[in-house]
Amino acid sequence: MTGIVNRILDWVYPPVCVSCRALLPLNESARFLCSLCLAGFLRIKPPVCKKCGNPVDSAADVCEYCAGRLYYIEGNHSAFFYDEQMRGVIHNMKFRADRRAAVGLGQLWGACAEGGLFEIPAEYKSAALVPLPMHKKKRNERGFDQAEIMAGALADVFSLPMEKALIRANDTPPQAGLSPNKRIENVRGAFVVDGKIFEKGKRYIIIDDIFTTGASVNECAKTLISAGSEAVFALTLAKSVKKSS
Repeated sequence: MTGIVNRILDWVYPPVCVSCRALLPLNESARFLCSLCLAGFLRIKPPVCKKCGNPVDSAADVCEYCAGRLYYIEGNHSAFFYDEQMRGVIHNMKFRADRRAAVGLGQLWGACAEGGLFEIPAEYKSAALVPLPMHKKKRNERGFDQAEIMAGALADVFSLPMEKALIRANDTPPQAGLSPNKRIENVRGAFVVDGKIFEKGKRYIIIDDIFTTGASVNECAKTLISAGSEAVFALTLAKSVKKSS
């Protein structure tokens, strides 16, 4: 019965690509992204900085922006460049409350992982995926948590549990437009562990949509480490790439 209802809705409200808004074939309506847009997202390929995931020269291990910086995450892996196309879909997801965009990006990321285009570190094979949490007020306004949707897609691929071990205690202003130092200040103390879910001595992988300076995922990692986590890694959908000077 559900399938029939969905087919009727597809005819009444034709599904469109969440990136270019072109009509999707009815037999592809569950995909959310058209074939052209799927092929247009630019994947980040190695070599990359072992800390932030920024592309680097083959001889470098850590990029110039991470050298000497204190990280609580062991590293970050970003699947795609945060380019104009990715920015447009994420903008619709965040500022137009487009849940279909979140599901579509989760599918894209999950397919990238399922295709073996990236793997989690071997020592994290028994870790739990932790979506970077939204404040409950912002979640209620948007109607969904995009990091949670994407973490669910990756959890299915890697056969790992998704555990909401973190809570956003402070409703902080958006990070966009802030300087790197202001970003750090903005999220300082913003997260706490959920004592009913968090486990000491466990490894966690933080899931978020964009890695710009890493202030948010690093603060999450700091919170987890301070509470007794063994180690923390980060997986982010897209990387805002910094070019070498």
